[in-house]
Amino acid sequence: MKFSERVTEFTYNEILPNVVDLVNNSNILTSRVTSNPKNWKGKTISQPVRVANSTTGTAFDGLDEFDTSMTNNVRSLTWYVKGYVQPIVMSSVEKAINGAGNKKAVDLLAAQIDEAKDSVIDSLGDQFYGYGVGKNLEGLGLITDNGTATSSYGGVSRASLPLINGDTTAATGGTLTLDLVSAEFDNVSAAGISKDAPTIAYTTKAVWSMFEKLMNSKLTASYNPVSISGYNRVTGKTPVGVSVPASSLKGAFGADSITYRGKNVVADDKCPSGVFHWINENYLDFYRLIDPDLKQISSKIEVTENPNKEDQKPSFLQMRDFLSPVNQLGEVAALVVLGNLIHRNPRRNGKLTGITKIA
Repeated sequence: MKFSERVTEFTYNEILPNVVDLVNNSNILTSRVTSNPKNWKGKTISQPVRVANSTTGTAFDGLDEFDTSMTNNVRSLTWYVKGYVQPIVMSSVEKAINGAGNKKAVDLLAAQIDEAKDSVIDSLGDQFYGYGVGKNLEGLGLITDNGTATSSYGGVSRASLPLINGDTTAATGGTLTLDLVSAEFDNVSAAGISKDAPTIAYTTKAVWSMFEKLMNSKLTASYNPVSISGYNRVTGKTPVGVSVPASSLKGAFGADSITYRGKNVVADDKCPSGVFHWINENYLDFYRLIDPDLKQISSKIEVTENPNKEDQKPSFLQMRDFLSPVNQLGEVAALVVLGNLIHRNPRRNGKLTGITKIA
């Protein structure tokens, strides 16, 4: 509608009191691994791992002598601190215009901090599926690798100790089947031991939809058809190996979860194309290094409506307070992440790659 100048010159425009995010999508893995961070202590984190059983035992009768030689069948996986920083830049003039005494729809400072938080979470989402190249934090790509893309994990050579390798299987002809999913689960599991079996699967939206079709085709072919409807949900807060009804989230969204072999299968926008990860979260932890010179801040999103809004996690974020440059009328702060993602038993993780279709 075209208005007269009398209206446009003398009437306020309404600005709705929040910011809608058109950029970010789901980031489920990041939400889960940062939901319960552990504190880093010391220069490194090391995990002793047994690499072989003793071979000095023997059958005997009577007074046979037995082997009393000492053996050392333990090695250590070692992780180092890595970091990520996101600047927050504020103009003092803009802050003053938006500040006390003026009518504002959205707090400018809160919006800028939200943007910085989302930017950090988005970048970590990529790194947590990556290979820890250069200064990047380590991710599932490195953890599940079998020596194809990386030569070591935790400072130990994959060639010298294959037991630290994850399992990687290429989908034949790009075809996803339930037999393939089951076989990969078996490849990385200790039979009958829930702690040493995958607890969750992460995949892409496209592969998740393929998996959904596979599941539906099996169910509708049964004599007593069961519909996959009313999916349970997984969020950053749900315990390992658990999903909950949507009603239990009390308005929060969460990710749809298909249960397969009693484990959650979820879609994550950050997952690389054509990949299906089986991950054992019992050994997966994000360790944060707390810098006493920085301020711990909540990762809660304050004034922005986006997929991270519901993920109110314990703080893995730290902030360096605003400082004023000597030659500018403004302030610069920084959000900081210090630590690393570690897996203490990498052989209990696997991935399927190259998925493009179902039969």
